[in-house]
Amino acid sequence: MSATSAPANPLPRTRRWPGRLLAAAVVVTAGWLLGQQYVTPNKRVVPVMAGLLISGLAWRVGMAAGLGVLVLTLPYPRGTTFGNTNLALILVLLIIWLLRITQRQSPLPRRTPVDIPIVGLLIMYMLSFYNVHEQFHLEHGLQNAELFLGAVLMFYLIVNNLRRTEDLQRLHGFMIISALTIFGLGVYELNHPAAVFVPGWIDFTYTVGTEFNTRNVRIGSAFHDFELLSEYCATTILLVVFLFVRARSLNRRVFYGGMLVLNAFVLFATVTRGAFIALAIGVLYLLWMTRRHLRFVPLTIAAVTVVVGFLSMNYFVGHYTRSGDLMERMFQTHVVHGWIPDDRADTWPNAFGRAMVHPLLGGGPSYADIPGYKFWWPHNVYLFYANLIGFPGALLFIWLLFRMARITRPPVDSLTHPDYARSFLIVCRAQLVVFAINEVKIDYLRNPIYLFPVWVMFAMWTATSMIARATPTLAALPATAPVAPALQQRAAGQ
Repeated sequence: MSATSAPANPLPRTRRWPGRLLAAAVVVTAGWLLGQQYVTPNKRVVPVMAGLLISGLAWRVGMAAGLGVLVLTLPYPRGTTFGNTNLALILVLLIIWLLRITQRQSPLPRRTPVDIPIVGLLIMYMLSFYNVHEQFHLEHGLQNAELFLGAVLMFYLIVNNLRRTEDLQRLHGFMIISALTIFGLGVYELNHPAAVFVPGWIDFTYTVGTEFNTRNVRIGSAFHDFELLSEYCATTILLVVFLFVRARSLNRRVFYGGMLVLNAFVLFATVTRGAFIALAIGVLYLLWMTRRHLRFVPLTIAAVTVVVGFLSMNYFVGHYTRSGDLMERMFQTHVVHGWIPDDRADTWPNAFGRAMVHPLLGGGPSYADIPGYKFWWPHNVYLFYANLIGFPGALLFIWLLFRMARITRPPVDSLTHPDYARSFLIVCRAQLVVFAINEVKIDYLRNPIYLFPVWVMFAMWTATSMIARATPTLAALPATAPVAPALQQRAAGQ
């Protein structure tokens, strides 16, 4: 046997045991700490453990793994003197990324197609402080601006470290795990309204219904907001459908099929009409983008299955759980002035009037009380931006969405296309439609937790488009013409 074919000498067993013992000790210690924190939580221990885990994975395994753990922790922040733990973990990843760049373990930062509107939003946030005159509003405005800056930094961390299809698939896996935790927490909330899940950290004391919390309970899970949870469910279900369609093994199909049912159940338990309408429009648009591959018989079977599933799930949630009946709320919907839903007839004019007090720079990042107007949430993200950073800021956000729509234009029309990133652009465009429509009646900025999953979604859209554009178009290359056997024999004889 030659020297080149000889196997490499493995490490002696005496050298393997210290590493194994250290790994076992770390696992046991981490498990003991997590169990102790569940019983008697300390607001500092769990964030420190998460920070150490993210740091170790980002440095030793790769930034994609660290970002995946960050996605898992985003829905469960802890409050601190400087904002919340999400910002601290993002800054830790930012430092590690910069260190990896200096060590040439990560490529240099790159520009994105949406840099100009994002920079414009940050500038408007800074200029809006001109109209902040009270210390209380200044403190809250600084916290809100800090969280928004953290979300933008996270956006660039994701975009600059997802450069391969494998990284995109890995982060999708972490997003699925995160969604499972959110859905599971929502199911617990539905069965334990007004209860405490983890003392001092996660509680549902503001989740109430009627008839001693036995009816009409609307869940918000980790976001503590049923309208925002419904939007999260609507955009996540499109990702789950994409993974279900592309699944090749039976186990994966069963897993994603079960997750579709759980996702739909939580969506129904929010009893929110707007998210269903936005999702229906998004699904129709997705079908339009993939219309060339649709077949009448499978499409008809799928449509009947969806309708039967919708009615069955609505009946089950409305009659056998503590939640309410979505169809009943649908039929109670009224429109005033020709287009405004009755439950937004007062809030939208009130929000527009508030925005006109400071139309150019806005009233500042803190949504403050204004004399002569009601202190109501705008229930419209575009009016919310106009209130915070003026109408120019609202136009910059709309420009950002238009840029997202342009870069997510899918070059393929099949969810099962061999190129993962290009086929996922179809889902990105559908998610954008759902988000843009649903945010007409809700405002993600009012929630310091849901802010981060939204910008994760923005980053995934941008990173997917850049990966798809960077991948060579192998399918477009002309196939080599087959050579006749006689010519092959003649060439061999020569």
